[in-house]
Amino acid sequence: MRQIFARRRLSKDLSEEIQQHLDEKIEELVADGMPRKEAVYCARRQFGNVALVEEQGREVWAWPWIENRLADLSFAFRQMRREPFFSVVVCLSLALGIGVTTVMFSVVYAVLINPYPYTDADRMMHIHIFDKDAFLTDLLLSSSQFQRFQDSRVLDGAIAMDQAPMSETGGDFPESVLAGHISGNAFEFFGVPPLIGREFTPQDVTDPSHPPNVAVLSYHYWKKHFAGQRTAIGRTLRLNRENYTVIGVLPARFAWWDSDVYTPLAYSADPDRTAMVFARIKAGIGLSVAENEVRVSIQELAKETPKHFPREIKVGLVPLNDIFVGSFAGTIYVLLGAVSLLLVIGCANVSILLLARGRNRTHEMAVRAAIGGTRRRILSQLLTESVALALTGGVVGVLLAIAGSTLIPRFLPDGTFPSEAAFGLSMPVLLASTILAVLSGAVFGAWPAIRVSSPHLNELLQLGNRTLTGNKGAKRSHDILVAGQVALTLVLLAAAGATVRSLHRLTHTPLGYDPHNVAWLTIPLRDGTYTDWQKRIGYYAQVREDVAGIPGIQSAAIAYTWAPPLSLYRSSAQIRGWRNGENQTLTIQQVSPQYFSTLRIGLLQGRFWTESETLHAACLGIINATMAHRYWPKDDALGQMVHLDELKARTSWMLQAPRNDGWVQIVGVVSDTPNDGLKDPVLPTVYVPYTLVADDAFDVVVRTESDPLTFVRSIRDRIHRLDADQMTLEMTTAEERLNSEGLARERFVMVVFLAFAFLGLALGAIGLYSVASYIVSRRTHEFGVRIALGAHRADVLNAVLRSILPAVLAGLASGLLINLAAAKLTEHWIDGSVRDPWMLATITFLVVFVTTLASLRPASRAACIDPMEVLRTD
Repeated sequence: MRQIFARRRLSKDLSEEIQQHLDEKIEELVADGMPRKEAVYCARRQFGNVALVEEQGREVWAWPWIENRLADLSFAFRQMRREPFFSVVVCLSLALGIGVTTVMFSVVYAVLINPYPYTDADRMMHIHIFDKDAFLTDLLLSSSQFQRFQDSRVLDGAIAMDQAPMSETGGDFPESVLAGHISGNAFEFFGVPPLIGREFTPQDVTDPSHPPNVAVLSYHYWKKHFAGQRTAIGRTLRLNRENYTVIGVLPARFAWWDSDVYTPLAYSADPDRTAMVFARIKAGIGLSVAENEVRVSIQELAKETPKHFPREIKVGLVPLNDIFVGSFAGTIYVLLGAVSLLLVIGCANVSILLLARGRNRTHEMAVRAAIGGTRRRILSQLLTESVALALTGGVVGVLLAIAGSTLIPRFLPDGTFPSEAAFGLSMPVLLASTILAVLSGAVFGAWPAIRVSSPHLNELLQLGNRTLTGNKGAKRSHDILVAGQVALTLVLLAAAGATVRSLHRLTHTPLGYDPHNVAWLTIPLRDGTYTDWQKRIGYYAQVREDVAGIPGIQSAAIAYTWAPPLSLYRSSAQIRGWRNGENQTLTIQQVSPQYFSTLRIGLLQGRFWTESETLHAACLGIINATMAHRYWPKDDALGQMVHLDELKARTSWMLQAPRNDGWVQIVGVVSDTPNDGLKDPVLPTVYVPYTLVADDAFDVVVRTESDPLTFVRSIRDRIHRLDADQMTLEMTTAEERLNSEGLARERFVMVVFLAFAFLGLALGAIGLYSVASYIVSRRTHEFGVRIALGAHRADVLNAVLRSILPAVLAGLASGLLINLAAAKLTEHWIDGSVRDPWMLATITFLVVFVTTLASLRPASRAACIDPMEVLRTD
């Protein structure tokens, strides 16, 4: 320790005003509960007296830098307590910007940058097979074809997979376990080590046609059925009446196709026994090059089994994440941009608040300088205050980010991110946002100290807070910040308005069916059951009849189709007499005749086929109105013939009706229902009897008198009575499917943009309120003189509003220009127009209204100034 301060007394020639100001500060500290001697010591020290004199003349021993900082921090927190509104607004502005930005980037990182734990996941591909322009299916290959396919020179590995529910007994009903049957090399391909136990390898599967009965559990299944106990290793699972030995458990992020368990794929030599194939392209090979090479390989393989492939093969390599995110990736980036705008608005708001307060403290800073405070010392004090505010806001922002990173997966719509995605706090973004906020607070908080270095110290002391014209530099900086806030807020409001209009349009899209009290229940067949076509369709028909007989169920139907608004089953088709037999792409839906009455789809022309025709696999078809208008705009579509190339059994688990040759005769026309989402036009569709090709899983579609979910147990009981070995999957309502496939994303984007826009508007209003308050405080003397000379209070009110209006108008003009310049990009990703004149007019009026409202209170205060009070203090 060393002595750093000498005994020194205040100069006796200090002005009475300075001494009075110092005494007032001492009394404030005493009022806060501080002993008088300490109050004298702290007040003098806080006013910048570097020598730090005490009237008692005692010497002070301490480390100077630490002591100064502690004193500055103490004063900073007392300032925060004295101005709670100012402190809360600054902290919340920064906290919202930091917290929301960090959470949004965490979503980007988890969903777009690092969604998978697999080795080189960015090079792993789905292989899609197209017929002309229509996607048909993932690549399906037989065992021998798969072995040869792996030798492609552009591939760094490939796996085969089949997924199907398996029946696990042990409860009242067979429990469905979603099993991923994967080739023996799959775990080496993924490169993810097990959590406990081990994974099977190619050495375990020496004979793919008769693989060992071993199972590797997913993390969630292990937690649910084995309570997360390590004793699960070695236990036995009874699946489809066979025992499987548990050999390992996978980490939480391994969720390939959301399977519950993973078993070795039984890949027999039967050419009709196919499995999906996924591949990883070699590093350094472009996607287009790889697609061309893979297409050539697949075309060679298609010659061996032509019924498994369309006549015109197109191949697409689709990265894993495109399946889940797709076009929503751009929307997420736009949301990140919106959040970044919110952070900028928050920082601008803090800057306005700190500048306004700093300008109002000019007299205080001058007094500090007059009693010995150096420019460096005063700047240090102001920096400490600003950084203390910024760090407080940063701490709150970190807490918001932590909470948001754990809650965000609950609010993201289903299907927008893979199950493997891990949402966590993004430390780099959190650090960058906090640094930006702290720098903003430090720079704009310390800026007023520059004025203290002005040589006109006596003038500042004499004028105090009174001025007739205000400071042009201060006004210019305030106007720029206000205009920037207004511009960015208008951009956010325009995007929010576009999402509102988009959601409104989707919710009012004609559906062509009634989704109320309608539900889908999937029933998969256990392997090896109902392998005869006649027995399979007989079982399906009996299930439908028994379910329809349950009290409370109005009707029931069988379907192999996606529920509206999607139908992903496409087929290349020939329409007899159409342009010399040119192939067309149609949507195909296999249903029972009750499907139309269950969904209440209206018949426009012709008739439905009967139940008898269904059971006899009559080659009949019903088309939607779009197809009738496109192909027979002037002629009658009834009686026309259509050949559907995909109306055939492509694999061993699909059974084709004896008389099915792919040709169907049109006997009816029904109303359109959305089949390519709610945004895109309806595609031409052909409905055919489900019995033409009987799959090994089917949907029971029911319409009930009340909530369909209350009938789940009754339906399962009827199915169990028919065949105790069969199981059912979860029931989903038509409204849930409509929401998840058509409305959930739009609603999520709308809510987020509205929240960001109105937060930005609120921050802008607060900033404008601060500027108006600053103007009033700086021109109080002027307004008092004006009123004393006969000016009306309305004139004073107008003067305040006119001083703010140019910045607001400049911000509106800039915001409109930015909005129009970025319109194409914004509209592409949020699917809504940001250039609608009525919407822009409404937003402009809203911004003007809010900014005027924020300025009215300070302006009213200026209009109510008592001139006698002002002149008395002159």
